Amino acid sequence: MSEKEILVVSFGTSFAEARKTDIGGIEEALARAYPDYRIARAFSSPRVIRHMQREDQEQVDSVSQALEGALAAGIKQLILQPTYLMHGIEYELMIRILSGYRDRFASVAVGQPLLGETDQNPAHYTEDMVRVSRALLENAWKEAGLLNREPGQDPVDKADKGPALVLMGHGTEHGAHIVYQQFQSLFSDQGRKDVFVATVDGDCPETDIHNILSEVQREGFKHVILRPLMVVAGDHANNDMAGDREDSWKNLFAATGSFEEIECQLGGLGRLEEIQQIYVDHAAAVM
Repeated sequence: MSEKEILVVSFGTSFAEARKTDIGGIEEALARAYPDYRIARAFSSPRVIRHMQREDQEQVDSVSQALEGALAAGIKQLILQPTYLMHGIEYELMIRILSGYRDRFASVAVGQPLLGETDQNPAHYTEDMVRVSRALLENAWKEAGLLNREPGQDPVDKADKGPALVLMGHGTEHGAHIVYQQFQSLFSDQGRKDVFVATVDGDCPETDIHNILSEVQREGFKHVILRPLMVVAGDHANNDMAGDREDSWKNLFAATGSFEEIECQLGGLGRLEEIQQIYVDHAAAVM
């Protein structure tokens, strides 16, 4: 039995399909890349863990339970690979929990979250953000039937401005919220005036959905694609973005009467092979 483990730490989701495709996709990619490591799962959301037990009769470990399980299994070399987007609240909580276990393993290492190390300059973005943006745009345009659409290119007709892609980030009160403004800077530097980044949470006017909606209107777009800028397409994507309630993003755009087509794409980043490879690379960097 292997004495090496990669513990994949995710926030978790109550959506079973997203657990399989988004979180499971990352776990499977790590398992293929590192067959000599045991792959284990931990979720950091107590609410999700309770939901899975109650509604799905499915058991998943918390971070501390998974660490205890690794010790009981005789693991000597441990890598924690979080599937978090950023160095935010959940990442810091994971590190605090890990601090009580570090000296109980022969070696412990922690891989970077998806976007890697970031700073507080809204104009700065990481190479990981560039990789994420390429994978996300390619998949979004492909799903919309506009594969390889270049900046400024009219994809259908010269009279057609083309769609606006509005990305839904989770948002946070943590300083890591800056990554959403950095993403917007990245798209602007790429010449993508058709990509907008907004968030569900976080007190930031630059990413407020009502401000972004007004900006999309001013730019004269008639076709809007809504898509999550999230590793997992769970509750926020299915309900806050594409749901039927009055304040969902889909219905906020529809209520203006300004748009002829509003399209919702529900795929999480975790199901994309290019994104999975970033996590594989982050684990490799700390081995």
